[in-house]
Amino acid sequence: MNRTEPVKIPGIPGKINLKKDENAVRVRYLAGRKYDPGRKYNIPKWVVIGLQIEAMPSLMLPNHNYDLYFTEGGEEMRKPMTEEEARYTEDRSIFGLYSGFFDKLYYEMRSQSRKNPGEPVNQYKADRINKVLKPLMEVMKDEKYCALLGLVETGNPKGGMNYGDVMVLLSQYRNAIEEYQKDNI
Repeated sequence: MNRTEPVKIPGIPGKINLKKDENAVRVRYLAGRKYDPGRKYNIPKWVVIGLQIEAMPSLMLPNHNYDLYFTEGGEEMRKPMTEEEARYTEDRSIFGLYSGFFDKLYYEMRSQSRKNPGEPVNQYKADRINKVLKPLMEVMKDEKYCALLGLVETGNPKGGMNYGDVMVLLSQYRNAIEEYQKDNI
C-alpha cells in the first residue's frame, strides 16, 4: 500500500541509492547480500522503498517496503524533516484537500453561470468561494502566475461580481492549479 505523505529519504551510507529510469527516480535500500559460491562474490539484494519527489529531492513517497524496513525497529533510521521539507509536506496536503473542493466548486459555478451569466453572486456564495480560493492562493503565493489570481469581490453596492466574472476568475485558478501540480507535485 502506497502512502501519500512524503517522508525524508533515509541517510544510510552504502545502504540507500537512487536509480533513475525513464519515468521516475526510485529510492532503493540494500536489504542484504547473498554469497554466490560459483562467482565467488556477494550479490546485493536491493529493495525499492519509494519514489523520490522531483520538486523536493530530499523527500520521497514511500511504498509498502518502506514500512517493512523502517518502522518500529528501524525508527532510528528516520531523520527529522527540515523546516522547508515540513512546509512542502504541509502545502502538499493543503493543496490536495482544497483542489478537490475547488473541482466541485468549479463545476457547480459553471452550471450556475450558464443559466444566469449576468446575475450577481450573492454575499454567502462569494464568501464560500473565497474560503476555497484563499488557501489555494496562499500555497501558490511564490509562483509567477499568482499575480493573476484574486478573490471574489464582495460588498460592492451594485451587488459584487456576476457569475460570468466569477467563472473567469475560477478559470484562472484552474489553470494555475494545473501548472502548480505539474511543477511542484
